[in-house]
Amino acid sequence: SSGARPGPKGGTRARISPGPMAFPPDDAALAEVGVLGANMLAMALFFILLSFLGIGNKSWYLTLYSSAATSIVGVTFFRHVLADGLQESIMNENELSRFIALFFIGYCLMDLLIGAAYYEGALDYTDGWMHHALYIAICAVLLYRNMTGLFAVALVEEIPIILLSIFEVQHKRKPSLLFGSLYFVTRCFFHLHLIYAAAPYSKLVFAVGCVLLRWHLVTFHTWARGYLMRSSTRSRMPFNAKIVLFLAAVLAQAASHVVLAAQRAAVLREVGDLLAVAVHCIACLYFLYKLFNVVQDVYTQNFIMTAIGKKKIIYNISWEDPYVDHQHLKCGPEDVVLTISSAGCNVLDYVLEGPKKVVAVDMNGAQLALLELKLAAIRACDHDEFFKLFGESDYKTFKRVYKDRLRQHLSPDSRSFWDENGSLIRNNLMFAGASGLMARLLQPIIFLTGASRLMQERAKSGSGPPAALVESVAFKLVCAIVKAPSLWSWLAPLGGVPLEQLNLLAERPHLFADRLVEVISKRMWPNEHFKNNYFYYGYVVGKFSRECCPRYLREEHFATLKARVDIVKPFHGTWAEGAENLANGEVTVASLLDSMDWMPEQVVGENIGRLVACMDRKKARIFWRSFAPEVHSAVLAHLVDKTGSLPRLIPDYDRVGWYLSQYVTELSPAYDPTKLLCKGTGAEMANSFADDVAVMAKMFTYGLRGFLGAKPDVRAFYKSQGARYDGFREALLPDRDVFMQYVMPWVLNPRTWVSVGCGTARDVEFVIEHVRAANTHVYLVDLSDALLDMARERVKSLGLADCVTLIEGDVNDPATLAKLPVGGADLVTCSYCLTMIPPWEQALETMVGLTKAGGYIGLIDFTVKADMDFWQWLNRWWFANDGVFFNRDHVNRLLGHADLENVWYKESQNRVPYTFLTPTHYTLCSRKRSKKKQ
Repeated sequence: SSGARPGPKGGTRARISPGPMAFPPDDAALAEVGVLGANMLAMALFFILLSFLGIGNKSWYLTLYSSAATSIVGVTFFRHVLADGLQESIMNENELSRFIALFFIGYCLMDLLIGAAYYEGALDYTDGWMHHALYIAICAVLLYRNMTGLFAVALVEEIPIILLSIFEVQHKRKPSLLFGSLYFVTRCFFHLHLIYAAAPYSKLVFAVGCVLLRWHLVTFHTWARGYLMRSSTRSRMPFNAKIVLFLAAVLAQAASHVVLAAQRAAVLREVGDLLAVAVHCIACLYFLYKLFNVVQDVYTQNFIMTAIGKKKIIYNISWEDPYVDHQHLKCGPEDVVLTISSAGCNVLDYVLEGPKKVVAVDMNGAQLALLELKLAAIRACDHDEFFKLFGESDYKTFKRVYKDRLRQHLSPDSRSFWDENGSLIRNNLMFAGASGLMARLLQPIIFLTGASRLMQERAKSGSGPPAALVESVAFKLVCAIVKAPSLWSWLAPLGGVPLEQLNLLAERPHLFADRLVEVISKRMWPNEHFKNNYFYYGYVVGKFSRECCPRYLREEHFATLKARVDIVKPFHGTWAEGAENLANGEVTVASLLDSMDWMPEQVVGENIGRLVACMDRKKARIFWRSFAPEVHSAVLAHLVDKTGSLPRLIPDYDRVGWYLSQYVTELSPAYDPTKLLCKGTGAEMANSFADDVAVMAKMFTYGLRGFLGAKPDVRAFYKSQGARYDGFREALLPDRDVFMQYVMPWVLNPRTWVSVGCGTARDVEFVIEHVRAANTHVYLVDLSDALLDMARERVKSLGLADCVTLIEGDVNDPATLAKLPVGGADLVTCSYCLTMIPPWEQALETMVGLTKAGGYIGLIDFTVKADMDFWQWLNRWWFANDGVFFNRDHVNRLLGHADLENVWYKESQNRVPYTFLTPTHYTLCSRKRSKKKQ
């Protein structure tokens, strides 16, 4: 059914009405099939030509070809949008619009076919197979419904892709700002208007358009976060201008969505379709929520790192109580202390303890500049001037002494910083930096509650928290607000707390919520533990008093500071680099604050390995704090002391209260830090999508046989998967590299390792350097001869045949045990295997029996959370169909075993490839108790 509609200048424009229709006549259909085939042939020839010429990245050839053609068509049709309006243009189908839809189907098919043969690794599931399959379906539906005009207009969204293709083909970095701007304008802003223009004609098109819009927003989100973080130190456009541009884009998108949704809802309400009105309202709210998440994530991920990159002060006070450090480290005249500078408060407090040297490291040059200004003032000022500068932020004093007396004592970088940032003193140093900004934002609440006056009165009298304030409705409301975890991600960066650190509280947020309430209702006021608390006094009052201030600001200590100021050595870099900058074995004390809360396991391992290698092994003491209520890193869990004990939890009551745990260890000389610097082979196992489909098909048939009552044949199951085994399980079984390299204590140089359920010996690849360096003999045990054949080949290729024994059999079988070092293994591991062993209790006792006293047993496997919910049940049911049985009793038995001392336990979740399932898995390491300890 076709008709005619007036054109913009009185003429007519062909129009085909939307809706299900008969397919084109046979000759037209054949012609379109011919067009499709010709396009696919042209693409194949284009790929062959560029391959013959040897031009750049093959995986982008067809995308370049397609995006060039579609962008030209998109711009052509966009001219009609400008002339006729969006709604008119999308419903005008012609031969060109049908051709370009067929062209894009051809591109998707050829990219999959050629990609499977020539660049399989670049053709991933989401952006390759799923993306192309979706667009083939979309184009087919639009061809069937005679709505290809919509697709042709939408092709203006290909403009950023042609830009990306040009640079990717040449292996060049794309112009990030230009790409991101084009991507947002076309694929977010314009796409939003496009789907609402199509909504009156097709609910299906609108729904699919919303799915694509979400996809585009995710990409925009990723770009914005990365671009702002990378560009914080670049000067081509002011960083603040980039922030304004980003916020303007988000606000424009949000406002447009609200307006378009309201307009569409009004039309639907007039015709009485209230269900559709509700759907549009829900969709609008969902996308507003996603935009809110974009802003929140960019803020939390960029705030602190941007401050470091732009050399902005984050901490104006060191938020760690040095009193606790000194009680346990007991620094003396022979000690060399390495610590993080922060605001310099605790660095100067260490000076008062009388060590030989204090090395203050920091990655943020602004923090070192603040420390250097304090050191310069100690050298060049009297105590009254020193206190006015850093206790009262007296700008008149700063102006009087800076140029003539302080500036000459600063390094060039610090001199440049204070030449430009004297306003930090003028505007009150107590409110400088991220943590100071939070204090300034709280000033209205402090003023309204009278907290400043009460704080000064209590500091003088030494009396406890003001009962009237603590019992007031306003105070209880504040307590209720600070207990809300949803606010923490917004407030945390203002306190210099990165998102990674905040995530340590994700499983037990109530612990931190209770601590916050305790801090503001008791700890920040004089109490039975401390007569005053300068940490909170300074922020509440806006300055320190002579009676309530850090120890380094007190007059009685100023002469000591002046005499010992030269022992402080600032260093710009990480604490590992700071240690390496000193003589080998010079560092005796390392106070690392909470810095390792920010780091992934691999970074903790590398930095601890480099640090300990530079320390005096007879006197080495390491002190750290954490937001986590327990040791949050497996690397730190293995910092055993001279008696073999684990890191000691310090129960002391400190004045800050933010850290849920503090630890100290006097490191054992037997601890070998070089093992933390060992690497695996670095080999990555990755299947093609087709390989994964074959594995999943086998898993399905295996589960189906079990469901139908057939006896499962485990040997046949694994033998059928062959070389695809590792590739599929690399993503399905996460964290095995971290488990092998850091959860297991290679730092203790184990001589014997038994791997139960070794599979293809993939675990060995993660620790090949560890095995060689420790001269470890490895026993690989598995039930499957097919997997052991693969393991044998892998061991041979790694050059480890002389130190590996392969044993086929059931670990519970006495014949198998006869070949193993029962009671003599330093390490026993079981990687994603216990859930596949029906007699798991017996297998677990067997593994404990294999471990020698003082040796370690480690497992990584699936489980269910202690608080079982529907999704946990679904995960368990799903995997049970594949012969993998989640059982919380495994964890309970391991953690409560009488012969085992738990060293490390952690639960995590990862998505199963190609599904929405996110099963829980755990990593565990326990030490077998000696008979005396039992």
